[in-house]
Amino acid sequence: MIRTATPLTVQRIHEAMPADRPLKLADGGGMYLLIKPDGSRYWRLDYRYGGKRKTLALGVYPEVGLREARRRRQAARAQLKSGQDPAMMRKAAGRAAASDASAAAFAALRESEARFRLLLDSSPQGIFGIDTNGVCTFVNRACLDMLGYTREEMLGQFVHPLIHHSHPDGRPYPREECRVRLATQAGEAAQVDDEVHWRKDGTSFPVEYRSQPLYRDGTLVGTVVSFADISERTRMEQSLRESEARFRAMAEHSADWIWALDANGRHVYSNTHVVEALGYTTDELLAMPAEALIHPDDLPLYRTTFAAAVAGRHGWANVTLRWRHRNGSYRILESNASPLFDETGKLAGFQGVDRDVTERVQTEARIEYLAHHDALTGLPNRVLLRDRFEHAVAQARRAHARVGLLFLDLDNFKVVNDTLGHAAGDELLLSVVTRLARCTRDSDTISRQGGDEFIVLLDSVPDMEAVERVAGEILEHLAEPILIGSHELAASCSIGVVVYPEDGSDFDRLLQKADTAMYNAKNAGRNTYRFFDERMNLQAQEHLLLQNGLHQALFRAELHLHYQPQFDVASGRAIGAEALLRWRNPELGEVPPGRFIPVAEDCGLIVPIGAWVLEQACRQAQAWRQAGLPDLVMSVNLSAMQFRRGGLVETVSGALARSGLPPHLLELELTESILLQDVENTLDTVQRLKALGVRLSLDDFGTGYSSLSYLKRFAVDRLKIDQSFVRDVTHDADQAAIVQAIVQLAKSLRLGIIAEGVETPEQHAFLCDAGCTDMQGFLLSRPLPAMEAEARLRAPLASTWPTGTTLPTSRRTSAGTPRA
Repeated sequence: MIRTATPLTVQRIHEAMPADRPLKLADGGGMYLLIKPDGSRYWRLDYRYGGKRKTLALGVYPEVGLREARRRRQAARAQLKSGQDPAMMRKAAGRAAASDASAAAFAALRESEARFRLLLDSSPQGIFGIDTNGVCTFVNRACLDMLGYTREEMLGQFVHPLIHHSHPDGRPYPREECRVRLATQAGEAAQVDDEVHWRKDGTSFPVEYRSQPLYRDGTLVGTVVSFADISERTRMEQSLRESEARFRAMAEHSADWIWALDANGRHVYSNTHVVEALGYTTDELLAMPAEALIHPDDLPLYRTTFAAAVAGRHGWANVTLRWRHRNGSYRILESNASPLFDETGKLAGFQGVDRDVTERVQTEARIEYLAHHDALTGLPNRVLLRDRFEHAVAQARRAHARVGLLFLDLDNFKVVNDTLGHAAGDELLLSVVTRLARCTRDSDTISRQGGDEFIVLLDSVPDMEAVERVAGEILEHLAEPILIGSHELAASCSIGVVVYPEDGSDFDRLLQKADTAMYNAKNAGRNTYRFFDERMNLQAQEHLLLQNGLHQALFRAELHLHYQPQFDVASGRAIGAEALLRWRNPELGEVPPGRFIPVAEDCGLIVPIGAWVLEQACRQAQAWRQAGLPDLVMSVNLSAMQFRRGGLVETVSGALARSGLPPHLLELELTESILLQDVENTLDTVQRLKALGVRLSLDDFGTGYSSLSYLKRFAVDRLKIDQSFVRDVTHDADQAAIVQAIVQLAKSLRLGIIAEGVETPEQHAFLCDAGCTDMQGFLLSRPLPAMEAEARLRAPLASTWPTGTTLPTSRRTSAGTPRA
């Protein structure tokens, strides 16, 4: 026993530490503080009574402090002075108090047990107690409800066989391995969340439980176990795991780059798509700051966007940045992000999705480029040309200069496409662009308008002579041979020229005028240029007026046919008639065929008009037959466009079928130009027409590239001597010789022969002498309406005319033989 003699103070008591044997801190008067090795502290008072040494307990420190202990020492000393034993007096008082307190203590115990039971049964968690052998000592209502047992079925029973007999997967769970039992035996607490409790009905549910050892007077007497049904939590955790697995699978298989940044801008997560997007592994990306991969020109946008997102605690949307690929190139990524916050609400970073839009941006740029440029040549198109023109005019206005517009159309470009193919045509166009560039300055603009049309914009030209000089240079450069494959081509063009401000300032009107001038250059023989003048504009306006009128002419019944009889002058007998188209317009009056037929051919209306002519001519020929006239051959002229458009054979056969006219009484007049265009397809059409039984004649024979081979291949039935030869046969020996040769050729080939435009007795006599007796012309009859033509066809033709007979006056301009 260790003793100390220095009077006690509170500080000394606090500083005193337990030793390996009891320590006494004396305070005088026999009182001391006993400190046991386990740290417990007790006040004691040593005194003598009746000759014996005794000790009185004064209390436990710190419940009884130093001051209270000294007070109790003083009270004990007073009892000793009065002859009383303090220890005996405490026992007597204790017995009296015990008797009085016994009933109160029992009541308090019952009340305490009731409170304990109430607490147990009000707990939502299951709670039960077991002794050191695992036998249930108490159980609450929640435990019974969750397990399905009654209180009697659990109390006094071993708990492990009831609720712990198997693992979650059904494997036996030996009692010796039970973690509650092992922890209880070790006097330790346990926490478990991977087991199940089994209900009375044989079902189980996942639980999380805690066990706490119970001691009584320092001796282990059992364990209290509390548990909760974590089925819902388990389902949520499983759902969360599945959701996370789905998200990870989606993230890893996403075609987009999914990432996360911390608040400092460093990547903390990336899916594997970054390998495909930028060529880096995930680890390489996470080791690099984002700014190290962004294009230097895009860094200000990135920094501004990131700083604004951090300051505003929000994400960003559709931010397009260029990121450096591992190979050194840059990919364009469109970024969208949302903020991430930790459990305290502090901004932790950002998560987002970046989509590679490189191809889309390049496509959009390509579309934007193509919206203003020609795909083949890369030249500005009309949209960009208009913009360049406006700038050029604004500059010329300030500098008092001129702007030239040259409208170019390649001559015979279609022939190259049709014979050598479109690839050769494209190569020719590219060669033309190269040569145009040699003739222009960098400030000028060359624009392709489509097909074989180009426009050259001459910026700030000083005078008209400069524009004319450029046009001449273009013709000169294009005239040089161009080698396409193994073919040497000559590419000429026709150019229409307009000049600002002389011809106006409106872009569309200037282009229209340049187009008009270009067509005027083509009509002048091609491979030349023409400056626009108002006369051209009047011609273009008339062309448009006629074209618009023709569109309505068929529906308004403004078109009609006249018929010029054809005679065999040797017998005086009518042998046929030629159908000639006429147009009487309410505003324009009688429009000469020479004016409107070329317009109809230019705009394609000649095809429906030609079909109408065939229909009407066949009906009229059949009507004359039914009226008693002898069989007469109806001649109808065909246009080259009717051959090119197709459907001609069906049109002819339909007209014959609907009218009832025998096919051999229909003669189709072809020109040499028809036979020379697309020979193989034309020959096929001609053969199908011949198969119908119709007759074919070659109109205007001798005016073109006459070829005996064509006469044989196309099975022509009759030749027609053109009026240009007939007109001069009586005073031009060459013309007379040509007519005689044509007549002899027809006879040698056993072909029919007819002369048109016979207007004088002298022409009539010459043709008879040459052996051509089939004729038509003003001398015999002018073109007449159907009823008048019928009367003329019924009257015989006198073989001679009396001396002094006045012949019809020639009026070829209005009543000759322009064809439909």
